[in-house]
Amino acid sequence: MSAPRGLHRRGLLAGALLVVLLGGCFAPALLLPSSSQLMWALLKPLVGFDPNQVKLFEQPLLRNRLVALLGERYDPAMRLLRTANELRREGPLFYVVSRYTPIPELADKAGMVWNSETNQLAVALLKGDAAEVLAERVEAAADERVATAREAAVTQVEQAGEAAREHAEGAVREAVSGVVPVWPAELDWANPRQTIERAVEREVGERVNDALDPATREEWEPPDDVLPDP
Repeated sequence: MSAPRGLHRRGLLAGALLVVLLGGCFAPALLLPSSSQLMWALLKPLVGFDPNQVKLFEQPLLRNRLVALLGERYDPAMRLLRTANELRREGPLFYVVSRYTPIPELADKAGMVWNSETNQLAVALLKGDAAEVLAERVEAAADERVATAREAAVTQVEQAGEAAREHAEGAVREAVSGVVPVWPAELDWANPRQTIERAVEREVGERVNDALDPATREEWEPPDDVLPDP
């Protein structure tokens, strides 16, 4: 026996109402801004301002990322970073630099940079001539990405010989560039890019020589000193 027409109509109306309500729930979720967009909206209007006066470091969006990134180094790093008196911008980079050190026994300088192109946050601490860099990984599989590029480089050399060396080195450097943080000119003391590129060229060169001599080829594993620690 079929249901009365009135009940059938009410069922259709209830179904339509449910669809509208669910659509209202999902639509805002689809429009939520990304972490990168939120950081841009936070930092861009504050360029040129004293980060302490505008309470930049107390903003949860930035503070939570700094706490996760720095761990036990959070307190000393922030003591240095709070001596900065201006949020600055260089191209896609937003950064602050310490003006002096209240804790010379621990560090001489500190800098923080956020890269709007990669959404990567990084902090550098300088003690003497040694810089310690703490950076978010741009992607979870950063090591695998570089390892894949290296293995591809070796394969190219095996297939094309010495003529492929330059191309192979370029491919690996490109892979590394997506992992290593970029620093503004004012923080060039924190930039390990040239050191890393030289290490990459040297290590790839050694792998090229091994690849050209299959008798000496061994299974490759990424060296510890090429990528920054997470």
